Amino acid sequence: MPEVRRYAPGLARREELLDAARDLFAAEGFGGVSLRGIAAKAGISHASLLRYFASKDELLLALLGRWEDANQDWYAAHADLPPQTAVPALARRNAEVTGYVELFAALTGDAASASHPAHEHVRRRYAQLRTLSHGEHTVDSALIAVWDGLQIMSLYLDGLDVPTELEAYYARPAGPGGDLSAEAPDAEAGMAVPVLDGPEAEESGYAPGRERRAKILDSATELFAERGYSSTSLSDIASRVGSSKSTLLHHFGSKDALLTAVLTRRDERVNERIREPLAPRAFLREVVEGARGDAARPGLIELYTVLSGEATALAHPAHGYFKRRFEWVVAHFASVFAMLKESGQIGAHRDPQREAVWFVALWDGLQVQWLYDPASVDIDAELKSHLERMLLP
Repeated sequence: MPEVRRYAPGLARREELLDAARDLFAAEGFGGVSLRGIAAKAGISHASLLRYFASKDELLLALLGRWEDANQDWYAAHADLPPQTAVPALARRNAEVTGYVELFAALTGDAASASHPAHEHVRRRYAQLRTLSHGEHTVDSALIAVWDGLQIMSLYLDGLDVPTELEAYYARPAGPGGDLSAEAPDAEAGMAVPVLDGPEAEESGYAPGRERRAKILDSATELFAERGYSSTSLSDIASRVGSSKSTLLHHFGSKDALLTAVLTRRDERVNERIREPLAPRAFLREVVEGARGDAARPGLIELYTVLSGEATALAHPAHGYFKRRFEWVVAHFASVFAMLKESGQIGAHRDPQREAVWFVALWDGLQVQWLYDPASVDIDAELKSHLERMLLP
């Protein structure tokens, strides 16, 4: 039973509750936290907590309001700074606030579902950010996506410092850019991006068993995308399948094993477009086309976004998967950009590793924004524009 402290002033107690909620939401995700758990962490009774916040939704929105008010106050106080100075400085400030980046990552994924209490709040935030200006300067909307993506990636990739990356992103030299659809130079001849090798699909057993397994994966994918992993039980999945929990365990052994199978199948579906080695420029064209095709399968984007935000906690069963995936994807694109550099298609000053980090961050950030307002975010067009700014004429 928590130690009950009865005499903290009302405002101080409210701040203690917000601090406790911040820590728990960041560690366990919104769905995995109860009001009783928040009360216990703050050292008060559940009944006492309800005097301050009538629901978990109300508490979450208060926490968001506290952070956004502080950020807006800081931004207004530094309106004299150009964006290339102000944005990295604000990112550094946020990185120093306990739990900010962790909760940001978890919340943007959790709230992607329209039924989430913070969905509309986050949607409005992105709408405002797309028209953001700082003093007399306009803030590039793509920069917001890169920033969001970097914050999530920093929770998986050792040594990734968001403010430093934003400073370098702003320092990129401007140029006329190139045309991604243009024919590649002769220097690219003989270069090839290898096909992604995923695990072999599970085809063993009789047809009814394979069909049941596929139906379980479909239902788990839907529920993990809607609610996240922590807030979805095997019983929930079994109910949607129209089966029993024991049947799920017969096919997958555990909830963690089911999650692994869901993520593996998602990667197979995302990667199925490219089936043969391609020259680097042609490969990037296929990447852009693939991003356009992903918009027709929003469940894959939602699954990835929700789980990559939720799995930032080291104890999450998918943390290792996303850490390895980010490491591998960044390395893969770094090798592609290295080929472009070697063949003279991008400037000699460009660092393929850093360009890969920015490209992956942009893509992930755009996917987050697209889930909140698909009519206003054109993922493939933004990716194409980014790549063409990198290419030489």
